[in-house]
Amino acid sequence: MKIAILDDYIGVALEYGDWSAVDAEITVYRESIPPERLVDELADYEIVVITQQRARFPRAVLECLPNLKLLVCNGRTSNVVDHEARIERGILLCGTASRDATALPSGYEVPRGLPTPSELAWALIFAVAKRTGIEDRVIRAGGWQTGFPITLAGKTLGLLGAGRLGGAMVPVAKALGLDVIAWSQNLTDERCAELGVTKVSKDELLAAADVLGVFLVFSERSRHTLRAGDLAKMRPGAILVNVSRGPIVEEEALVAALRSGHLGGAGLDVFDREPLPADHPFRSLDNVVVTPHIGYVTEDLFRAAWQRMAQDVAAYLAGTPVRVVTDPADCPPMAPQ
Repeated sequence: MKIAILDDYIGVALEYGDWSAVDAEITVYRESIPPERLVDELADYEIVVITQQRARFPRAVLECLPNLKLLVCNGRTSNVVDHEARIERGILLCGTASRDATALPSGYEVPRGLPTPSELAWALIFAVAKRTGIEDRVIRAGGWQTGFPITLAGKTLGLLGAGRLGGAMVPVAKALGLDVIAWSQNLTDERCAELGVTKVSKDELLAAADVLGVFLVFSERSRHTLRAGDLAKMRPGAILVNVSRGPIVEEEALVAALRSGHLGGAGLDVFDREPLPADHPFRSLDNVVVTPHIGYVTEDLFRAAWQRMAQDVAAYLAGTPVRVVTDPADCPPMAPQ
């Protein structure tokens, strides 16, 4: 019996989960497996744990993994798996949360205050606007001040999406003295009234926002919501922050807008390809602050999740699988790349 644990970047899988009941050979992949090598790497494994859900399992991949019997994911389900093909091939999927009100692993308490991605969005805003991330790099390289911090009070925060995460930005923005405007295709007057923000058109959002936060849910409809023409409509010197999904913003257009200086900076937690390639411009542009898709990553959540993922594997090996994903509502179409 062979088990593969994918994308354990921090190296905590074996420490946080209790694998004592698992009598099998476990291989932990600390680095992401390139898509073109995924089949060759996993051909001998019966169980694959898709920790960060970076690796994708479309039909073409599943059909080339004849030994695969169990996938384990962090969360209630996974949108990086072709569920139709998985079910046809008799491959089980087990998650870490039941379909209930909390939908979180046992032992994990929901923190009071902002959702963690919204906290990270503010961290990125400050890192770019106040140049904390940018000047830190300069000082470590032997330099000193290279630019001016931006005063946020009196500026305008634009929300591209005002759901749970975007809406959570509003109280902090108002406490800092920013005006808040919002747009999305489905945004209602009632939601804006609830949040106390001004509903605007997309063009008005782009033209007025000094800081633009991306909080849309990623789908084919939201892919490339911001293209080159949209970025050109943004205020010169504006800051863009994205903690949602990379492809909502056309990446090449964003790189061009940052290189030209039309945009003052960007704070990015998400990218078209993750991990970010070593030679990607976002790693070297001096007006960009990047983080490795850690909006939802907390130690407490991962400790609880790893316990459940280890339990999923142990239960399967014992012949009594738990938290098996069978509800059609928990078998969504694969998310677009």
